[in-house]
Amino acid sequence: MTLEFSILNSNLMFDDGVYPSRLDSELALTNDKDQACVVLPFPTGADLGISGAFNIPQNYASTPVLVARMVIDGTPANVLGIGAQQLSVDDSESVDAAYEAEDTASNSTWTGYADEDLIEMTIALTPAAAYVAGDTVLFRFYRDDSVDTQTINVLLMDLLFRYTET
Repeated sequence: MTLEFSILNSNLMFDDGVYPSRLDSELALTNDKDQACVVLPFPTGADLGISGAFNIPQNYASTPVLVARMVIDGTPANVLGIGAQQLSVDDSESVDAAYEAEDTASNSTWTGYADEDLIEMTIALTPAAAYVAGDTVLFRFYRDDSVDTQTINVLLMDLLFRYTET
């Protein structure tokens, strides 16, 4: 069975220019929406995002995926690129190690999307073998400056870890 859980929690750190907010503070909505979001501005020379940590569940078996649920803040065009880097560490392993190679996803097909629409994008995390039940994952999630050509903000509503259970 495939399961998922949110990894947006209280231990998040924000890159300069990235900040927590509310939907109705960022969007010109007719109907009040005070749900929390993380504002990911368009990158201008560097990746912009968040860092955090989560624990891999004891019932984890395989197929690690990050699922980003975001709201588009403007008329979408060009390429929206996201990326993630992670380091999975176990008890008595050092956190002073390099992140795994960058994993990315992008979208450039905007048929059916408009300002204030929800978009879901997924990133398959590699190497899958690095993920072990009970490990702690240190991660970075960001708008990928190397491919992102959007000039609008994206509002991160949720970031989930999806996996197959034992």
